[in-house]
Amino acid sequence: IEMAYATEFTDLESKSGKFASIELKGFLAGALTKISKSLINNSQFDIVSFVINAMAEAISRWIEKELLNGTTNKIAGLSTVTQSVPAASSTAITADELIDLQETVPDAYQGPAIWIMNKATRTAIRKLKDKDDNYILNKDATAKWGYTLFGKDVYTSDNMPGMEAGKTAIYYGDMSGLAVKLSEEMNIEVLREKFATQHAVGVVGWLEMDSKVENAQKIAKLVMKSETT
Repeated sequence: IEMAYATEFTDLESKSGKFASIELKGFLAGALTKISKSLINNSQFDIVSFVINAMAEAISRWIEKELLNGTTNKIAGLSTVTQSVPAASSTAITADELIDLQETVPDAYQGPAIWIMNKATRTAIRKLKDKDDNYILNKDATAKWGYTLFGKDVYTSDNMPGMEAGKTAIYYGDMSGLAVKLSEEMNIEVLREKFATQHAVGVVGWLEMDSKVENAQKIAKLVMKSETT
């Protein structure tokens, strides 16, 4: 949409862009665990409930992995982020590169922006200092996970690659730029009859979802140098 000077009694001309769209499908995923009835009968605790909780945690980690890394021809997640800052090294990150990454996201989207990285990457960044010998990553009791980097919360995930050649080590930005569709939310059921002939109880979990980058300006990534460049 363009704003321009106008003349009284002269019609304005429409100057607007076109709406683009992304298509979110539904990719089905599931998990099954069979539990021996003998184990259930001889356990000193509620093993079925334990398995249900363990399955829920496994599904949550899988969702996080797909949102961060994506899978070819399946859930794309953040794998299609286009705004990219290249690191000069395949094993280290500099403060200037972090500044460049943060500045890649327009100011209009900086408000809710966060950092996402592997814990080992955060450890390396914690050791970086500015020219006045102050650490650039500081503890902050008011921050979500206890740390802020250039004023923004730092989140860590084991699903994020570390500082490895050619890998995306950090995402930064407003994560509302990632569209997520849950056609079927996580659903866990206990199957007592299906596996009765095996003297077992089944615990099955299903979900159906998709995710793609909806607003490319909101999110940027830092990519480590490839070993071949």
